[in-house]
Amino acid sequence: MKQASTQRTKKVVIGLTVVLFILAYVLVVKAGISDARQLFSFIIASYLVVWGGYALVATIPRDEIRSQFVLTTFSLGLALAMLELPAGLKLTNYRTVFAITDGFDWEHPAYLPDLELLYKPKPHQTLKMQVQRGNIGKVLCLPPHPEEPFNLIYDKNGFRNEEDLTTADIAVIGDSYVESQMMPGSQLATTWLADLTKQTVANLGQSGYGPQQELVVLKRYALPLHPKTVVWVFYEGNDLLDARGYADNVEALKTTWGRVDSFWYRSFTKNSLAWMTRSLQSCVPNPNEKPQAARTTVIDSEGRQHRLYVKGRSVSVTLTTQELDDLQKTIAALEEAYRLVQEEGARFMVVFAPVAYRVYHQITNFEGVDGEATRWDVNDLPDRLRSIVAEISPDIEYFDLTPALQSAARNHTLVFLNDDTHWTADGHRVVAEALAQALTVGTKSYVERPLPKRPKENSVLAQDAIIVRNLDGTIRYWSRGAEKLYGWASHEVLGEVSHQLLKTVFPMPVEIIEEELRVKGHWEGNLIHKRRDGSKVTVASQWDLQQNSKSPYQSITIVEINGRPDS
Repeated sequence: MKQASTQRTKKVVIGLTVVLFILAYVLVVKAGISDARQLFSFIIASYLVVWGGYALVATIPRDEIRSQFVLTTFSLGLALAMLELPAGLKLTNYRTVFAITDGFDWEHPAYLPDLELLYKPKPHQTLKMQVQRGNIGKVLCLPPHPEEPFNLIYDKNGFRNEEDLTTADIAVIGDSYVESQMMPGSQLATTWLADLTKQTVANLGQSGYGPQQELVVLKRYALPLHPKTVVWVFYEGNDLLDARGYADNVEALKTTWGRVDSFWYRSFTKNSLAWMTRSLQSCVPNPNEKPQAARTTVIDSEGRQHRLYVKGRSVSVTLTTQELDDLQKTIAALEEAYRLVQEEGARFMVVFAPVAYRVYHQITNFEGVDGEATRWDVNDLPDRLRSIVAEISPDIEYFDLTPALQSAARNHTLVFLNDDTHWTADGHRVVAEALAQALTVGTKSYVERPLPKRPKENSVLAQDAIIVRNLDGTIRYWSRGAEKLYGWASHEVLGEVSHQLLKTVFPMPVEIIEEELRVKGHWEGNLIHKRRDGSKVTVASQWDLQQNSKSPYQSITIVEINGRPDS
């Protein structure tokens, strides 16, 4: 009877031990393991609980149980020591084996620490990439969308060039927008640019780099290629933040430099625990990021709807004091970069890369990720940067990608990834086409061309069509020459939108024309218009921006004079 009772007690103890272990495991998984230290504590505690349960229910002598515990623990320790030996001898870095990417960028297994660049990619790497979520998708825990895997191929200097370059016609410097780990090499803007211009293009983009690091890239890697043109891409999303944090990151690297090559950094124990921690963690939305994310619905060229997520924040229409201070750091980098490029005898172009919200905010309405209406202010950074570049030197060319991306987006081209801040393959193509045109024709033809002589009022020929319209194209005046050229009487067109009425065909995206008009106050070029009878006519068009001098932001009109090209 007593023996049967003992057996039941043993079974109960075993059952409770197993249940406690399972419950502890479930609780840890559900609560989320925040770091490897917590997981290590859980494993040690579980190991001791199991041995404690075994000691309670086992019928063998306690001395034998103690010997089993010591022998088992020693064997596990010896096995762990054998695994750690290659790390101790610097034969293996388990951080690379387990692909651990937490910590500072310079602790990433694909990078090497560098006191100027902070981190630099290892040479001649080929990394297999498969995109499941974009950077916004990870923050909001959006459903994964596994894409086809592709290889990221890096050259001897760790940049995304599939072969080592000794010279280059064009060197493109920037951050992740230039490197673009989300895209195969064949879809990069730099690859498109090389094909369009028939020149050698060096991709010198590196994710996470800011202005100070890009200046180092110019010195170390761009200028030795003796490029004819240096293109510096400034991304408004984080370049000012990167400029702000650069000095602090340099100091952080100095204090952590030793640990990057330490045994603990390479060890099996640390990295296997980190890998298990990552495997146990489920995606948890970051509540601090939700107010900075918004979504909308866009339609592609085939009429299909896509949910587009963007990042942004409520800002003033002018830069804050902190942002102006960050901009000064950027200016210092640009000034030195221009001096170095000028000494090389090369052409220098600064390119403004906008965030997705700047591109889409006039095209579609956004809502917060929880459904509430969302509208952020758009600051004056593109204009301010344009002025800064002009002050450094009128020889520096400035090109804003916003109009080209907006034009493509209006025509239902998806230029940004739906859950990421970076460009799609089509976005890369649009950027390359815009840059190719700017590099071939010259950005001065867009925004810096010397103004042609304006025709005097009495020199306007009778057959010329004079149209006065608002910024949105609403016609306010229609001359007799316009009546004769197009076939509509004045009273029939007042209040109509001129470009819609005349089915205007522009020589370049209208956003670029409007940008030049806004900056220079004047534009001219050939347009194709459709008359009332359906026939088409090519006109030499001159636009002048007229502003009320007492109130420059009110009563803005455009005087458009259209005549025959040979008139």
